[in-house]
Amino acid sequence: MKIIGLTGGSGTGKGTVATRMQALGAGWVDADAVYRDLCAHDRTMLAALDAAFGGVLDADGRLDRPKLAAIVFSDPEKLQTLNQITVPYIRAASLAAIRTQGDCPIVLYDAPTLFEAGMNDLCEQVIGVLADPEIRVQRVMARDGIGEAAARARIAAQPEDGFYRTRCDHILENNGDLSALWRDTDALYTILRKGEEK
Repeated sequence: MKIIGLTGGSGTGKGTVATRMQALGAGWVDADAVYRDLCAHDRTMLAALDAAFGGVLDADGRLDRPKLAAIVFSDPEKLQTLNQITVPYIRAASLAAIRTQGDCPIVLYDAPTLFEAGMNDLCEQVIGVLADPEIRVQRVMARDGIGEAAARARIAAQPEDGFYRTRCDHILENNGDLSALWRDTDALYTILRKGEEK
């Protein structure tokens, strides 16, 4: 089993690429889904977040994700604090999830902060998914039901394309032409299965 990192900013379409590769036989572990599960069930992590950011849990002890997002996406230091708290939990839970995908020849580890969290060391190679910033804004607004200012702030808090181009082994462009994306994704999956270099 090869673990292949899948990364890129919000709204680039990592999930679209992962869904296509799943159809070709890949496994998929979504770090965001792992994090959401931790936010729902891991009381120790939630207590640490509440202590660090002050009142981000609701009356039922659930994480107020929009409130936390508003805090961390406007302040790079607070985003770093968030990562320092959550990454050890996400890493352990992600590894457990990857182990359940044992029959797949390739398992995609889909993590938007793969490099920042140091989790690229889990991966044999890394795919970066990129898209035009204006397209990303529209996708994030539609997906998350947030306004344009919030979507732009989220994207502005994330690395620019050059960050991924210099660190990833493979780049996929996803600007809305699905037939081109499928073609490029299918070709890349074949390369990964053969262990070839692009």
